[in-house]
Amino acid sequence: MDMLKLTDITKSFGENKVLRGVSLSVRRGEIVAVIGPSGSGKSTMLRTCVGLERVSGGTIELGGRALVRDGVYVRDREAREICSRTGMVFQHFNLFPHMTVLDNLCLAPVLRGILDKKSAAERAAELLEKVGLSDKADAMPSSLSGGQKQRVAIARALMLSPDIMLFDEPTSALDPELTGEVLTVMRGLAADNMTMVIVTHEIAFARDIADRVLFMDNGVIALSGTPDEILVNPPSERLRTFLRTFNHSAQPA
Repeated sequence: MDMLKLTDITKSFGENKVLRGVSLSVRRGEIVAVIGPSGSGKSTMLRTCVGLERVSGGTIELGGRALVRDGVYVRDREAREICSRTGMVFQHFNLFPHMTVLDNLCLAPVLRGILDKKSAAERAAELLEKVGLSDKADAMPSSLSGGQKQRVAIARALMLSPDIMLFDEPTSALDPELTGEVLTVMRGLAADNMTMVIVTHEIAFARDIADRVLFMDNGVIALSGTPDEILVNPPSERLRTFLRTFNHSAQPA
């Protein structure tokens, strides 16, 4: 079953065409890494999947249900229900600074009536243990490192037991020494067969974790293939030029 399906989606900001007919299917349990230069439409594509950006045209389906079909969106209440099974992790954490880690995790499921306070706290404790932060439940976000904040953000996204996780460059705001702890958590999700779409500049990580790698350029998916096909033996000069900007083991000679 396709957990996410995009069909010919387009998005413009004024005269700027950011997405130019993007189509993508992601199967249950599949890990798709999305790479490409800044401004190629990667983050915009992810944001359209949860309604944070509205497409200009095309169809988006989540778990077999259409969020938007041929550019026409479902009603807001149905849209929220459809998107509720999708977790998203952003570049800059977006934690509530005035709330403890535990309260950040519990807020959404309690407000939505999905979990009562006791059940939410129990679920939060399990997830904080999963991301290696059991001792930070009562901490304020300001006391955490960037890597810890991002791990809290991942735990928060998992609170609603999503069917698919979307990551928008989850390590781009981190110092290099903190990147590894976030990638370790994501590897754990992969081991649990979580369906994931990951926009990333961590090319070596994409090669190691992904079932499929997409190269986006100028608002389209220019290339799609296995990690070896895209990252080890890149089939186009444009992709080879892009990969030369990274110092990693998959860099072509």
